[in-house]
Amino acid sequence: MLLELKSLRAGYGPMTVLHGIDLTVDEHEFVAMLGPNGAGKSTVLRAILGGCAIHGGAIHWNGQSLLGRPAHERAPLGIGHVPEGRHVWPSLTVRENLLLGSWSLGRQRRGDESNRRLDYVLEIFPLLRERLELPAAVLSGGEQQMLSIGRALMGRPRLLLVDEPSIGLAPIAVEAVVDALTRLKQSGDFALLLVEQSAREALELCDRAYILNRGEVQASGGAAELIHSEALESAYFGLDPNDS
Repeated sequence: MLLELKSLRAGYGPMTVLHGIDLTVDEHEFVAMLGPNGAGKSTVLRAILGGCAIHGGAIHWNGQSLLGRPAHERAPLGIGHVPEGRHVWPSLTVRENLLLGSWSLGRQRRGDESNRRLDYVLEIFPLLRERLELPAAVLSGGEQQMLSIGRALMGRPRLLLVDEPSIGLAPIAVEAVVDALTRLKQSGDFALLLVEQSAREALELCDRAYILNRGEVQASGGAAELIHSEALESAYFGLDPNDS
């Protein structure tokens, strides 16, 4: 098992947001976390990354506990992150943004490996090749999202955490991002844990999914099983699955 959360309780300061989350991601597996705003999805990612308070439970990475390990030591383990809102450096060029993503490779591996990873990313996102020397500020929202994903891929992750990649994008840009993630899935290079409001796109991309609501796992299972489930409707629309 690559990543395992057991009875995870986490939050911010004394406030608990997650109330006993159980979740797993295996090697090369694409897993979605679905649910309404405030369900705790992004807090799960922050807990994995070391960005919130852990109140109980466990987080295991490749069989080893992550608890107590500083946030800056987690990316070099092979955990990549694509944050909500992209957060590219607007004044830096596309090339500079991408190369900054290779810091987690470590000083000894960074030289030639950075160039190989850059070629890899530009094959996935050929539009970025045409804009390599332009500042990130001039890119469209969809291009900035590609840049954010590409920057995370520069670190050669075993697991990529992607937070709301479609937010704020035009439909055509969402389609381009989903297409790129689909190609990456076919490559089998890494596993993915995806937080996404758009349930249909996430379930069509991923192998399995967890539905969160109010900091708890409301349902989990195969993507094909959940796409028309009452649990999904309940989470997003407040319907009671026991009502007839």
